Amino acid sequence: MDKTTSFEENQAMLKWLNRNRKQLFEMYRGEYVAYTKERLLAHDEQIEEVLKRAEESGETYAIYLVPRSTQHIQFLSFSYFRSVVRQEWFPNYQIKLKNEDKELSLAMLVDSGAELSLIPLPVGQALGLSLAKAEAPLIAETIGGRVEYVTRNLEMTINGYSFSAPVAWLQSLTDVEQLLLGREVVFDRFNIEFRQAEETMIFSWREDS
Repeated sequence: MDKTTSFEENQAMLKWLNRNRKQLFEMYRGEYVAYTKERLLAHDEQIEEVLKRAEESGETYAIYLVPRSTQHIQFLSFSYFRSVVRQEWFPNYQIKLKNEDKELSLAMLVDSGAELSLIPLPVGQALGLSLAKAEAPLIAETIGGRVEYVTRNLEMTINGYSFSAPVAWLQSLTDVEQLLLGREVVFDRFNIEFRQAEETMIFSWREDS
């Protein structure tokens, strides 16, 4: 999707996601969903199928990976930690990731405890990422065992501001996957205010960044 969306449109899509997150979790856990500010466009375990059907609609959309459980995984210092989520609100924010001529608008979980941003294997493939010849993935120790990942610098766009930031791209499928927005670069570029009671976040661009 190459259509530029306004801040207001992104916020409207996030409001739709927050209103319908419980229903999405009950019906489509473990699937990718494409949604607009008004409705669900497509859902499937294969992101390629979701993107195809969403593009065919001609509407402006974003992608969200519905978690398989109410636990979430944090990518912190190259390790995973699981915690039980007790509140209904998830601090997701609309982020655009771009690699060369491919880009995706994604709802990513903003995680101040995560060192790096993280994307699952299928999302990186949809962005056209690939391993270099003879490139050896890094290893992360997790509660459930080891996972392989590589880092890539991707163009991020948040609230109309674009910059390059490192992203950990998983090289294997895990039982619990999420799209995470971590601290590296992002938290240097923005002042981020969490307003849990209002179920919203405010990203303010740092002029000195």
